[in-house]
Amino acid sequence: MDNEVVPVYTLDEALNHVGFGKFQILVLIYAGLGLVAEAMEIMILSFIGPAIKSEWNLSPAQETLLTSVVFAGLLVGSYSWGFISDNYGRRKGLLGIAMLASVAGLLSAFSLNYLSLVTLRGLVGIGLGSGPVCLSWFLEFIPASNRGMWMVVISIFWTLGTIFEAALAWGNILLNSKN
Repeated sequence: MDNEVVPVYTLDEALNHVGFGKFQILVLIYAGLGLVAEAMEIMILSFIGPAIKSEWNLSPAQETLLTSVVFAGLLVGSYSWGFISDNYGRRKGLLGIAMLASVAGLLSAFSLNYLSLVTLRGLVGIGLGSGPVCLSWFLEFIPASNRGMWMVVISIFWTLGTIFEAALAWGNILLNSKN
């Protein structure tokens, strides 16, 4: 018994042996919904900028800053969430991402002035730096031989998010034009 050889698998060998199943589908849906939300938050910038500019009489520079601060937040968030997720675990990273983006996004809808809106949208941008974390988390559970194909599949969620956001904005424009 002591001389019995126990087979050792690498992670990729184990994933290839197990294949793609229910667990991977759940991770695909969860990570995919994160990408849908991220795409919608990015896409909304093109709709809220002109509306806020008109409502609050903003200058073109102020309107531009409203968009730029989100992308600056993305820059900070992409690095920060990757570091947090690598060092403290994907679960903690994804939970932090979801909380920050959700709370800051919701609060930005109730902003009373320009400064609070810019600050909150910057925090949303930091939360939106989650894209690389969602993608890498999903791909960690995919057999190596299929990762390229599944990268394309999960990217579809981003497209669905942009289409859904555009449809919501279009519906909102139609509803407001009738009033």
